[in-house]
Amino acid sequence: MHVILAGYNVDREVIEELKKNSPSREDVTPETLSASYARISRDPRPVNELRAVARAEVEKARRSNQNIIFKMGHHSVAEHAVFNFDIIGVSRLAVEEIEKFRLCSYTEKSQRYIALKDDLFIPEEIKNSGKQSVFVRTIKAQNSLYSKLYKKLRAYFLEKNKEATSNSKKHSILEGWAKEDARYVVSLATKGQLGMTVNARNLEFLIRRFASQKMAELKEFNRKIYALAKEV
Repeated sequence: MHVILAGYNVDREVIEELKKNSPSREDVTPETLSASYARISRDPRPVNELRAVARAEVEKARRSNQNIIFKMGHHSVAEHAVFNFDIIGVSRLAVEEIEKFRLCSYTEKSQRYIALKDDLFIPEEIKNSGKQSVFVRTIKAQNSLYSKLYKKLRAYFLEKNKEATSNSKKHSILEGWAKEDARYVVSLATKGQLGMTVNARNLEFLIRRFASQKMAELKEFNRKIYALAKEV
């Protein structure tokens, strides 16, 4: 048995820095992995050799991917190309819609561990309705109530569990309970952020689904992830 680590996620800024300090090259792309793995079923050569061929002929690998995935319909090949996205300043409602794609991986800002502030997302639909001032006042009132509830709930849980307050870990858990319960009054317009890891097959599915979305925020999100992935 011979097992080879063929690749792993690397931060984009690191990749860009390496590109600046080295001669121009086209093989810094996930396309070579999907193209080489697509050949496994019909090419007897070892997989690492197939990867070397794909890296040496990137444009050919790119055409091969397009043919295999879109013309021949073998979409599973695209699953070998993986993307990571930082998604910042989106509404809680948008987060819920994005995370409906359960075959992707997500880690989001937790309202259980992070106390909320006046992080407010104003949808384009509200801006264009002439009701923005009413909307903002309402959300600020909710946020104010959240703050009051959190303080009262924190005091309540600490008082009810006095024996645990001397332990820093348990103390933090009790504060988390207060944040968790207080968040019930928070609007879906609260800003959040998340990290999303998605393979190319699921990314295509997500983009196709969101292309028919009515929410302006999700339309903008869709345009941005398509533009970013297209350049890789």
